[in-house]
Amino acid sequence: MLPKQKRLRSLDFKAQESKPLYRGPLFDIRVRGAEESRFGCIISKKRIKRAVDRNKARRKVYAGLVNVQISHPMLVFIYPTQAVLKAPYTLLQEELRKAFATLS
Repeated sequence: MLPKQKRLRSLDFKAQESKPLYRGPLFDIRVRGAEESRFGCIISKKRIKRAVDRNKARRKVYAGLVNVQISHPMLVFIYPTQAVLKAPYTLLQEELRKAFATLS
């Protein structure tokens, strides 16, 4: 699990941009510049219906973010899809690395 200091706070969501900057098979990502890197995993009921599955997807994404390096500090908003639940952990990490390489 990602430490609480690295997760987004509710104030970070107020100035969120309207378009995703990265769209992949497992998730969409929005980023915004900041002094330090923070991450948030946002899952709506529309994308994943059951709360148990939403929590599982959130935990899986946070676990995948632990080993991912980012070139410069930014606020990262991640919107997982249903495919995250069935994707193997290695594919999730690979997709995160590819996304941050694209966004850097």
